[in-house]
Amino acid sequence: MMSLRPCSLLPVCTVVVVSLCQCGDRQPAPPAGTPPTVASATGSNAGGSSGQEPAAPAAIPELQERVRMALSGDLLGHLEPCGCASGQSGGLARRVFQEQQQGNYDLLIEGGNLVAGATELDFQKAYTALDILAIQSRYDVFGIGPHDLQLAFDQWTQLAMAMKVPLVAADLQSTGGAWPGTAFVEKTVRTTKVRVTSLTMSLPDVLTKATPPPLELLAPAAAWQRAMLGADPATLRVVLVHAPSATVRKLAADLQPSPDLVVGITEDYHEPPAHPELAGKVPVVFPGIRGRLLLEVTLARLPDGPRLGYQVHQLARSQTKPGAEEDPAAVDAIRQHRLDVKDQGVLEKLAGQQPTGNGASYLGSESCKQCHPQAYAIWTTTRHHGAWDTLVAAEKARGWPVTAYPDCVACHVVGFGQQSGFVNAQQTPLLANVGCERCHGAGSKHQKAPVQNKLGKVGGGLAAKVCTECHDFEQSPDFEWRSKWAAIKHGKD
Repeated sequence: MMSLRPCSLLPVCTVVVVSLCQCGDRQPAPPAGTPPTVASATGSNAGGSSGQEPAAPAAIPELQERVRMALSGDLLGHLEPCGCASGQSGGLARRVFQEQQQGNYDLLIEGGNLVAGATELDFQKAYTALDILAIQSRYDVFGIGPHDLQLAFDQWTQLAMAMKVPLVAADLQSTGGAWPGTAFVEKTVRTTKVRVTSLTMSLPDVLTKATPPPLELLAPAAAWQRAMLGADPATLRVVLVHAPSATVRKLAADLQPSPDLVVGITEDYHEPPAHPELAGKVPVVFPGIRGRLLLEVTLARLPDGPRLGYQVHQLARSQTKPGAEEDPAAVDAIRQHRLDVKDQGVLEKLAGQQPTGNGASYLGSESCKQCHPQAYAIWTTTRHHGAWDTLVAAEKARGWPVTAYPDCVACHVVGFGQQSGFVNAQQTPLLANVGCERCHGAGSKHQKAPVQNKLGKVGGGLAAKVCTECHDFEQSPDFEWRSKWAAIKHGKD
């Protein structure tokens, strides 16, 4: 395990700003860098527009105290951008830097789903994220997401308790044994109390099939009542909801007493929308996924309902000095994590865990050459043929073991994670690079009986699906498979 390091303070980047009041007509976003505002508008719910000219702004009554919050969620194991494309947003080091530069946040809230899976790598990512956010940055609230609960339950709960992480989930109750989650976190901000809770909404199969299951899942309405029990009526009420956006909106309108803010933790939005929404009179926001941007809101309650200021911070790299807009302590923690992954042989441990899609074994592209010489020749001219070399070059440039980090390796080789697939460059050199079997499937059965075992494309034959497993919106933001196919096009031969 890594040592825990204090944070430090550096200069900052800019933002995009919008505002919301009681109703949902959307207004054009002001230019980046505009100070946050609180405005009035007329209209109805959930981001719709009436199509009529907006009424003249009404006089804004004196606001109660405004509470300033930084929101994020659905990190899904992305401790920092992969570096496959230039100008990528996100990363915990940039987030911490941004929070330090903005300063004076009353509440720091991480919505949950720190990880996406249940492997040893995921657990180590969870440890690193909690080290940075809970220990170094002292976040006030962590929602518990369904993905978090996929981790080895006892190991995860012990880690959370050891780090004293303020985990929140009102709809989760322990059926016995140690449990670090609470129904809510309440914080007094100057003269205002703020109560934050979270609804996990579902349990992963690993828990529902356990005997006995370690957790009981409450219905949302009952969980909300549990979280609000004993709350002063003047308390600001904030709830994080792990659910599709339609469910988030419905709950926002239905819960009683009415929330002042609902935060949707959902993969429906890659990044925060330009504007917040209303469900009834309740503001609803979506922080996006992978920690690519940081959402800032200011919240107050007027006699006629909540009032929200809304601001999206771009967590982008410095255009003049790489690393200049990253917190050094967070950078160190992530680097140590990557070194630990290599030292503990995590790459090799994750190799061969799953069966191949077609039940055959991987052979390597050289085995295809004899029967498919033209296709093989075209492949040798493509960047796929040198995919492993790009990792080797990145390792030299960045100074950490890129070629031993599973997330990086998976998209630069054939069959990593599957039986007979890539293990490492020493044991399986013929499976380095993005070869024929990455797109067409393991070839051993096809080689023995080609007619009886024809190979098409993995992913149900959809070329776009095959490509976007690696060339996704973050790793290849400008990727369009039709134009890219022209560079690697080959047929049957």
